[in-house]
Amino acid sequence: MIAIIFDFDNTLIDSRINFAELRASLIDQWAARSPLPAAREELMRHPLRDLVDQAAAATPDLAPSLWATIERYEAEGLAGATAMPHALEVLEHLAARGFRLALLTNNARPATHRLLQAMALTPLLDLAMTRDDVPALKPDPSGIRLIVEQLGPLHDAYMVGDSWIDGLAAEGAGVRFIGFGERRAEVESRGVVPWAWISDLRELLNLDLRQ
Repeated sequence: MIAIIFDFDNTLIDSRINFAELRASLIDQWAARSPLPAAREELMRHPLRDLVDQAAAATPDLAPSLWATIERYEAEGLAGATAMPHALEVLEHLAARGFRLALLTNNARPATHRLLQAMALTPLLDLAMTRDDVPALKPDPSGIRLIVEQLGPLHDAYMVGDSWIDGLAAEGAGVRFIGFGERRAEVESRGVVPWAWISDLRELLNLDLRQ
């Protein structure tokens, strides 16, 4: 049995979350309460989880405000989201071939499940894990490990995503990373080495995922 785990934003759905603006907002709130431990340019490269954790360590009562900001940006970015081209047909083909399919996203559960239902993707997924369901957010590998454990026993597993955090999570969990989209140079600049890279979800159907 082989599992394919998909990222959500800009992989299965075309969302409009402005992550750069979101990071800047979190850093602004942090800077207003305590000295920053590094230059803004460096902090802008950190995962959202790390920004919240570091800011909360310095100013514990800041965490609720930071998570509220994240949820607001998510809601705005997901409001007009649509399924990625060919997402439904590709998942249908993969499911018909016997692959176990899962979702792993750093987004919150309610909005994620609402969109999956609206886009008719829910019935095709064996598991859908959000930040409310996992021990830690990507790039921590624990979410992938949890999915593999719950879907197992598995012969192999793949993580499909558009971001370096997906690649690092895959590497940490010992699964192969398939990059997707237009950000290959950015992903590889973080030291991530994809097993394969695709620019159209239909290319998944032509990869030898059983080797």
